[in-house]
Amino acid sequence: MQLGALLLTLLDPFKIIRNYLLKPLAVTGVVLAEEYKRKTDAGVQSTKNIILRLIVAVLIGFSILWASIFMYAYFYYSYMPTVSHVKNVYLNYRDCQSEKECHQFPTDTVILTQKQQILMVGQPYRITLNLEMPESEKNGQTGMFTVCAVMHDHASEHSTKSCRLSMLHYRSDLLKMIRTVVLAPLFIFGYQEEKQSVSVDLFTHFEDSQAHPVTSVEITILSRDIQFYTAQLHISANFSGLRYLMFNWPILSAVIGIATNLFFILIVCLLSWYHWDDAEWIGEIKDRYQQIVKTPQRQPSSQLPPSEQKSITDDTVKDEDVEDISSFKDDLGLAS
Repeated sequence: MQLGALLLTLLDPFKIIRNYLLKPLAVTGVVLAEEYKRKTDAGVQSTKNIILRLIVAVLIGFSILWASIFMYAYFYYSYMPTVSHVKNVYLNYRDCQSEKECHQFPTDTVILTQKQQILMVGQPYRITLNLEMPESEKNGQTGMFTVCAVMHDHASEHSTKSCRLSMLHYRSDLLKMIRTVVLAPLFIFGYQEEKQSVSVDLFTHFEDSQAHPVTSVEITILSRDIQFYTAQLHISANFSGLRYLMFNWPILSAVIGIATNLFFILIVCLLSWYHWDDAEWIGEIKDRYQQIVKTPQRQPSSQLPPSEQKSITDDTVKDEDVEDISSFKDDLGLAS
């Protein structure tokens, strides 16, 4: 240290370099270093605040978005019914000991309830009976046959009936021979069968009643000589209006529905925010008004008894405070 001081004294005996060169450079360097540190700390703090706000905004945005998606999904599954229902129909002769003594027609009752109602109230449905019938001579001789359906409620007090005629599709003997020759290999190996699928539209626009919901349908074929392999009851919904758009254009409907929910949720959030802010402002005004009303004011001493003038004089506020309070009340429009 002494050697360093001695060298500085020899090199700069009048302290000109130290006072006018080294000291200003050192001070400038320290100031720049402190300014850089301050800006760095402020930048770090600002970056933390920005990241925190960004995280909060992203979380709120995702919450609102998922809320919109959940609302649309809930609306879709509660508003849209199941498109199609398929029920097997096991037609049989009731109370028959033998086929020769049977005097009834093939009948079966199909239950249309599971844990809840299959049919949605107010939604039109198309109800069709599909029959797989062999191209046999007996079916050809039967010709036209009638299929009836009766819709029953739980107590079987209210019913809706519909009957439709149907038959096998006609094919000439020449067409049958050509078809049999061409498709003979498939018939032999069991890939094709000589049968037809006949669809009978029992109801084309059936709507369930809310007062008497349908729980079962009774199917009857009014022919004792008819032959068939299987029978199935198809119930399909006929969509119209909003349901038609949501079923045929699901992606576009989902985008529009989610965007609409998002818009209304944002509107509700903004209105709630401003309502809360206004309510807080009103509360502050009310508190301030209560403070003003409860503040005692000076009364003229001439109107008081001499014994009370001294105590009132000690408890009154200054004239300047009273003027400030009066002016504040006039500004708020709350002065009585």
